[in-house]
Amino acid sequence: MIPGIKPVVVNDHRQRRLDLLVVVPRGDDIWGTLSCLQDTVWGGQIQVVPGDALSHALHGWSLPLVKVLGVPPLVRAARIPEKEGRCALYPTCLIKRPHCRPGEKTPDCYEAPLDDLDASLRASLVALAWRDGLYVVVVEGKEHSF
Repeated sequence: MIPGIKPVVVNDHRQRRLDLLVVVPRGDDIWGTLSCLQDTVWGGQIQVVPGDALSHALHGWSLPLVKVLGVPPLVRAARIPEKEGRCALYPTCLIKRPHCRPGEKTPDCYEAPLDDLDASLRASLVALAWRDGLYVVVVEGKEHSF
């Protein structure tokens, strides 16, 4: 699990389970532990949702959240370009496969190809969350609290 991220489960308006990883803000920084990804291609695929939409979902009315979540996690994973998504270990890996990138079959050993090790770790964990069907979200606004 990524430190500074809270797992949240809500049901959508059709009573299907939605698994979220919600970034816990640090002071005024809503991106918290994922701030190193904010201005990257990875950050571009992390959904920013209004606080009131999350608050409503936590209290049983999920339709506003469902509307702002947009595409499913695997679609977000697929939007990471090959250059920014191919595993950093790929050139020397003995078990490399075409799916050594964000997607449905991302292996547990995946390492995002970012120069900053901290950012690479966080991006890797985001990729694994997407693989597992979790929405990774940053919340804008103060309508919710944990």
